[in-house]
Amino acid sequence: MKTLWSMLGALLLSIIILDLGMVYITYDKICKVTEQSLDAAITAGINPEDANLGRIYVDPVPARNAALAYFCSNLGLDINMENDIMKNTLFNISVNQDNNPHHAGTRPYLEGHVSTTVTVISPRLFNSGGIPITVKKTMFYRSTYK
Repeated sequence: MKTLWSMLGALLLSIIILDLGMVYITYDKICKVTEQSLDAAITAGINPEDANLGRIYVDPVPARNAALAYFCSNLGLDINMENDIMKNTLFNISVNQDNNPHHAGTRPYLEGHVSTTVTVISPRLFNSGGIPITVKKTMFYRSTYK
């Protein structure tokens, strides 16, 4: 009888370790992909002619489209922004610009907010939907003009 309980305890412990590993790996990947998506958004949203003249304006529409396309393709998400591991994914981008020439050092920046639910083994055992993850990233436009 002790062997049975030991095996059951070892099984539950291994499931918990696997779940925590999956959540950590998913969180880390979402952080990296969100940062890269914001970088792609800045690149896609800036007009090169304006940048050459020193005027930085991030166009929100191409920036959001580029970030969303990069985010979905890199994480392997479908049209509903879901895959086998991530469910109910929301990806919001806000483009913030300060174009006032009287403020020194102002520059546009993008904020990304990702919320998703990671489906792992242990919540399924207890009829839970999954483990929610939220990631917030901010990316400033970085450039030096001489």
